[in-house]
Amino acid sequence: MKIIKDNQGVIVFKGNLVVSTIDAAHSQMEKLLDEMSPDVVIDLSGVDDIDLAGLQFLTSLKKTFENNGSLHIRAVNALVKERIVLSGFNLTLREALS
Repeated sequence: MKIIKDNQGVIVFKGNLVVSTIDAAHSQMEKLLDEMSPDVVIDLSGVDDIDLAGLQFLTSLKKTFENNGSLHIRAVNALVKERIVLSGFNLTLREALS
């Protein structure tokens, strides 16, 4: 899992957002937190796979940013969208999904 901030300030996830990569994803997000505005946009177009741990990670990010701003998730590919819906996380992430 690689997480970068692009030149427009969008947080771009690339790779697998699964249990074996969550610690690395968390560490990378922590490094970017100080640079982020209160309104965060996450691009998931580069996510190849996501599991329950990845969905929980997105939910925790949503909760973190909704206190002082907002979180928007965009460019969700078909596999990730299917996993979000099948797991029921579409209800939890509803406001964030755009």
